[in-house]
Amino acid sequence: MSSPSLIEIQATDTVETAAAKITVKPEVIILLLGSFDAAIAPQVRSVCARALAPVALMANALIVDNGASDGLAAQMGQAAQQMDQSPPLLGILDPATESHDPNHTHLLRLPAEWTDSVKSSFLLTAELAKSGATGQKPVIALLFGGSDAHKITVQRCARRGWPILVVQGAGGLGDAILAALSPPADGAPAPAIPDPDLREIIDTASICPLALAGNVDDLQRVLFGPIQKPADVLADAWSRYDDLDLAAVEKQDLFRKIQIAILTLAVAATLLAVAISGKALPEKFRSWLFQRLPSIITQHIHGVLHLLLILVPITISVLVSLNSRFREGNKWVLLRAAAESIKREIFRYRARSGVYSEEQCTQASAQSKLATNIKDITNSLVQSEVNRSSLPHRPANDTSRVGFLMPEDYLLERIKEQTGYFERKTAALYKRLQRLEIYILTAGGLGTLLAALGGEVWVALTTALATAFTTKLEIDQVENTLVQYNVALTSLRNIESWWKALSPWEKTRRRNIDLLVDQTEKTLERETAGWVQQMQSELDKLTEKQPGPDRQSASAQQS
Repeated sequence: MSSPSLIEIQATDTVETAAAKITVKPEVIILLLGSFDAAIAPQVRSVCARALAPVALMANALIVDNGASDGLAAQMGQAAQQMDQSPPLLGILDPATESHDPNHTHLLRLPAEWTDSVKSSFLLTAELAKSGATGQKPVIALLFGGSDAHKITVQRCARRGWPILVVQGAGGLGDAILAALSPPADGAPAPAIPDPDLREIIDTASICPLALAGNVDDLQRVLFGPIQKPADVLADAWSRYDDLDLAAVEKQDLFRKIQIAILTLAVAATLLAVAISGKALPEKFRSWLFQRLPSIITQHIHGVLHLLLILVPITISVLVSLNSRFREGNKWVLLRAAAESIKREIFRYRARSGVYSEEQCTQASAQSKLATNIKDITNSLVQSEVNRSSLPHRPANDTSRVGFLMPEDYLLERIKEQTGYFERKTAALYKRLQRLEIYILTAGGLGTLLAALGGEVWVALTTALATAFTTKLEIDQVENTLVQYNVALTSLRNIESWWKALSPWEKTRRRNIDLLVDQTEKTLERETAGWVQQMQSELDKLTEKQPGPDRQSASAQQS
């Protein structure tokens, strides 16, 4: 490896101009911090060689340290020198550093006029993480041991929301942080932390332990967790959601068309029965009308009505049988439930909350957890009657959905989007509920009026109309869905109000972010579960509630 060129930063330079002199263009920044006993130097070098350097190469990451010829920078340099291809190593040298590690690819010396070299090094790292209009590059801090001198840098990382991987067993500050995070073995309340700086780190930092003696698979998995790009796994997850969402829409549309056809034909069957009964019109008017119509026409009218009276019930029976055989309504409900379950997992993953947080991904990566959860959802779906139909495929065309979400982005893309959806649906459902209730009451009142005027035979038709409207109201679960949507809407608004009431500091706390995501997703899960339960119950009773054409015809003829 050739000796690195040394860039001397001038006193007149700014952090921005100093960072611009670094020509390497990484996609990820890995900041190395700490100090440790010389006795564990071989173990530190092993972690750097077996896990850190390969991960940095695969992730196109820049490793940043103090570039010294001893300590952590030297072990990292030796580990990189052993590899066939070294990842880029940037050493930011303190003005007082006399010798530097020769295995670093880039070196930058701070001017003596920059009196706070620790702060300057951190600001330079933060500047290197900027990527223009596209946002920030991922940054992770890796702490090996450390002393009180490293505490301020760890605090700064926590304040910026950078994940901190703490090497367990390296001693010093790192072990103190992990000990403070561990609950007492006897289940007693955790003791108060007297050091305010350490307490701030514990309260605000996203901390993940990394075993010094861990195997290479575990080490690389933990290192990859905070920096792995979500695009591939999210693109696949969204593709699965889109397919199920499209299939659910198609099944819903087909199911509702069949139901409308059945209800319409049931009313038509009653109308035909009334018309052919001979009692639909007053006797005098019927005699007067038939005397003026040619006999051939009256014969044809009776023939057509008789034929329709036979065909309509047969058609209803066929549609009812098709509905019972293919169960499009059940498939719609199952597909919608599965699609919404996948969507909830996607948003939990994008917010890096709960089981997808760095703290809970030490044994399995967040990507593998998402893939496993989606597999469980789709496997359960394929065990149902949905496996007897084909699923359409919707080509993916929205690249904005494959990134991680900051809390404010989650609030906008998840809570506000769902709030707007529920507002539109509740308004539409309330209008539909009013309209159908008016139709039902009008049909009932009209039947009473006709009976009072001597047109008892027409009561069968008004009864059929009222039954059709009532059945439509029950099939669509308009009233119950309206209640569910209003409950969910109120809960989401309360969550949004709670979040807006937090101070800017409180909005950076990981437990508040996790609470925001968890409460939102549980609210939506309860709404979906309630809707699924109600719809499945109604679909189970649907066959018994279907309007019977034979019964409608018989009642009309008896009248």
